[in-house]
Amino acid sequence: MSESLLAPSAGLFPVAYQIGNNAPGAPRLQLDLLVYTPDRSLNGHAQVTQATNPPLDLQLDTWGSYSYLTVQPPTEGKILLTVQGNHGGAHANSPVLFKLRALLEQDWQRGVANYEYFNGQRWVSVDNVPVVLEGQRIKQLASVDLQTELHNATLEAVIATGDGAQLKQLASGAVGKALDQAISSTNGSAPKAAKKA
Repeated sequence: MSESLLAPSAGLFPVAYQIGNNAPGAPRLQLDLLVYTPDRSLNGHAQVTQATNPPLDLQLDTWGSYSYLTVQPPTEGKILLTVQGNHGGAHANSPVLFKLRALLEQDWQRGVANYEYFNGQRWVSVDNVPVVLEGQRIKQLASVDLQTELHNATLEAVIATGDGAQLKQLASGAVGKALDQAISSTNGSAPKAAKKA
């Protein structure tokens, strides 16, 4: 792939997901993450709740990563989130109490997840539940425009695949403008990045 098509790898933005099927008595997971695009890392907080006796309210620090999965056309690629959690974070001397794998659409808006958590007595698995981005729960930071950041992350995924048809499809509207900016911003910085590597 041409160096001029590499997306800029800078960005930090929040996402908040509601994970579950909303069935009565089923566990609900709220996952709030900060996405850091240079190393594709995720850090945040998970809350697993369930209306049981006694009620479950598990609050955990989370960390993980994301990657792009490419597939043969006409199917679109996906984003894979891999997250785990405990009390205190990745470097705490605390056992892992939570594991999640979520497969998201390229726009980061929805997907499906499997996760498991330790409820204090045993591991509980929750499989094939919907994932939905909840924009109203995201606390906008002063300098973060969530829609732009999500578009940029989506562009990074499409550029990584090198799929010309998808690039043309995205080349209209605000996403096309972001694509033009991504490509033009890499024209001057790609050689510098190549020298560092």
